[in-house]
Amino acid sequence: MKIEDWFHTLRNKAQTIEEKWQGASEQERLQLAEQLFQLRQVSDTVVDLWLQFEEKLSNAIRNIKEMEGQLPAEGKKAHQPKVKTESPKAIETNTYEPIFRRGEGFYHLRMFQDAKKCFAELVQKSPDWESGRLYYAYSLLLCEEKELAFREFRLLGRTAGSPTIVAISFNAIGCILAEEEQWLEAAQAFKTSLEIKPEQEEAKYNLALCYLRDGDAQEALDELEPYLEKNEHDWEAQMLWLRAAKLLHMMDQTVEWSPPKGLQLPTRDLDSDTLQEMASLYETVGNYHRAQICYHFLTERSPKDGWTWHGLAWNTWLIAGTKRALTLVKKAISLAPENDDFLFSYGWMLLFDGRVEEAIKAFRIMLEKNRDNRLGQSGMISAYEKLGDTQEAKRMAKYFLEDAEPYVRSLGYFHLGRIAVVEENWRLAEQYFQRALPFAEQLWEIPIYLQLCASKLGQSEIQTELVQP
Repeated sequence: MKIEDWFHTLRNKAQTIEEKWQGASEQERLQLAEQLFQLRQVSDTVVDLWLQFEEKLSNAIRNIKEMEGQLPAEGKKAHQPKVKTESPKAIETNTYEPIFRRGEGFYHLRMFQDAKKCFAELVQKSPDWESGRLYYAYSLLLCEEKELAFREFRLLGRTAGSPTIVAISFNAIGCILAEEEQWLEAAQAFKTSLEIKPEQEEAKYNLALCYLRDGDAQEALDELEPYLEKNEHDWEAQMLWLRAAKLLHMMDQTVEWSPPKGLQLPTRDLDSDTLQEMASLYETVGNYHRAQICYHFLTERSPKDGWTWHGLAWNTWLIAGTKRALTLVKKAISLAPENDDFLFSYGWMLLFDGRVEEAIKAFRIMLEKNRDNRLGQSGMISAYEKLGDTQEAKRMAKYFLEDAEPYVRSLGYFHLGRIAVVEENWRLAEQYFQRALPFAEQLWEIPIYLQLCASKLGQSEIQTELVQP
């Protein structure tokens, strides 16, 4: 019998006992309880045998690697490191090695409560066994006892004789601080880890993450680029690089950057999350052809997800126009009919293709479901502009100014500014766009409109003071 079949039989026995329990008589329950006890004995025996096997396997791997001059690699982000066991004193090896091996076995089985108990006993009996204390600290962390874990890592960082264990400990300290969003303190811990062990790749990744979360996009890129040279297929690092590049572009659109080798062109081999991040970055910088390629791969991978078809449709529209994009956006709507963003895009494409009445029908469907839908209202305002009914467009836009959300009010000023441009009232248009300026990142056309107004008003520079229109 295969081991998989044997375990399948044991699971079925446990399931049968559970199903029979509720309707069983007292005598039958005693028999069922005896069967459960027997299954528990089998389970304990299997765990003990596995731990013995794990001990023998770990010893064999460790001895072979020592003979070959290799060390086990530390785990990504230091959540579950595979650490090299330090050579304990002879008395500790003879007396406490079984406790260590049992705890190590529980740890790799992800039975962290049991691992914690073993390593707590080990630390009490042999407090100088650094590998055991490191495992104890990680067991505490994975049992959500962060304060105790932090204390153990701090102790190891100050007292451990092994540079590897000191570096791993500071990396773990940084992870705990990062989870509390203490980015500066976390970054300092990762820097300390790298000062002790410069080749520790996970600390480089973590440091870049802290830089990005703290808004230092350039510093994040500086850390990630050499990391990706060695780890070009690390999709988490690829996504981090893309986010940092996007943030840097938003802060300074004149900055030129060159993607790492693995991100220079979208390929089918990239992870789905990485492709999505790449598409978002390419859309931000206006490279719609590459964004289109990313979404094409995503539709192949997730053909039933409406957002992939919507992304493909939107970028196809920006490149090739409405005729080629409409079929794609209809596909997105059919997959997610409740998503108003998709219906809005459909109406928007029709509107800019001159099919105003059809566009109005799409926007009205949105407003019939929710009359306060700002996307639907925005579509109607633009439709009224196209029809030349600027009074009705103004009336709808002014509703936005009463909204509690600052962004919605800015959107209202943006609409009113566009209407003023249509009416060639350049001074009023400039004042409206100035009011919308705080949200220029979302409403990217605002600087273009302000430059147009400045040109029409004979100004050499854009005025940036906020004026109440």
